[in-house]
Amino acid sequence: MVRTLTRDTTPRELLSFFARHRHTGRLTLGFAPGLGLTLELAGGRLAALGGPLVPRVGRALEALGLQGLAGALVRGARLSALPGGEEAQRLRFLVALSPFWDRLASFSFRPLDLPPVGPPLGRLLEEVEAHAHPPGPPLDPLARFAVPEDLGPAGGRLWALEPEELRFLGLFGAGAPLALAAVRGLYPWDAFVPRVRALEALGLLGEASRPGPALRPGDPAPPFTLEALDGTLFSLGEMRGRKVLLAFFRHGGCPFCNRRVHELKASYPELRALGVEVVGVFGSPRESLLHRVGRQNPPFPLLADPDDRVHALYRTRTSLLGLLDPRALPYYLEGLRLGIPHGATDGELFRMPAEFLIGEDLRIARAHYGRNGADRLPLEEVLRWAR
Repeated sequence: MVRTLTRDTTPRELLSFFARHRHTGRLTLGFAPGLGLTLELAGGRLAALGGPLVPRVGRALEALGLQGLAGALVRGARLSALPGGEEAQRLRFLVALSPFWDRLASFSFRPLDLPPVGPPLGRLLEEVEAHAHPPGPPLDPLARFAVPEDLGPAGGRLWALEPEELRFLGLFGAGAPLALAAVRGLYPWDAFVPRVRALEALGLLGEASRPGPALRPGDPAPPFTLEALDGTLFSLGEMRGRKVLLAFFRHGGCPFCNRRVHELKASYPELRALGVEVVGVFGSPRESLLHRVGRQNPPFPLLADPDDRVHALYRTRTSLLGLLDPRALPYYLEGLRLGIPHGATDGELFRMPAEFLIGEDLRIARAHYGRNGADRLPLEEVLRWAR
């Protein structure tokens, strides 16, 4: 018998149904291509468990101090029928199911004749329910996280990590889905997510961005850490759970850029009231920013990206025609009237502006690549998005 996905089918509802009706057979759940698990259910008990999203038996036995059961398993014994085996199955079930507890899944069920052994399914469901909902902004268990290839200033934070935190970073390899990293570390979802968020806020973990000529809505915002105007380190991961207007600029003395900062400064109280943080990234060293755009004393972070590392991550563009576009001249003159020193150019002269609206999940909601020095997101559009 094969069941197909319905609009509101989740593991919570599906397994509650099987626990109540005590069906016996093999249930297969799928969450993404190649990512699923198989459960053998026997009269309201969990007889066996397997699949890519399930921790290895040996790892669970080791964590519980039950390595002595390994020999019996090699000889063909069922884990759930061994002393201590139910505890190992409980741990494996908890780690595998807690990330996906309320997530839609495809499934199939095949009736089989199985002996009624293993931990009671109802008790397992109660435990998963207690561990499936970490506080704070949610994380997608299928999102691929990795340690950024270029940590920038965040690299110094590695030295302050405890050995356990360093081991935790090692779970992510080259962009593993969060659920698989949790399986490797044997972490229930409510213990795993806070650790991810803490390292993300330090700039040491982030969602892996996709290659391509431009970022698009739905793409993860590439993680980064840069030095701010006040000398502190700012990491994009700090912004999870908040909305962000991320603006890229040429250099600290650029009249186009200073005009935009002036505009954002004037609108900042309204943006902040709507839950939007403004972050500006300049292709200048911090010392230059202090003596140029820093004179405006903006109430939001301005970040120094003198090596254009983060500009490259966000695929900002250059254009000689855009620099010479006469339509931008009035905006340029307004920037000159602010009186900010602009004689020295310590950033890419031909760089065009780029601005991104980033949602609470740190995914891009709007990507705007300017065609000339004055081409930026209309503030009315930003305010509509924030509302």
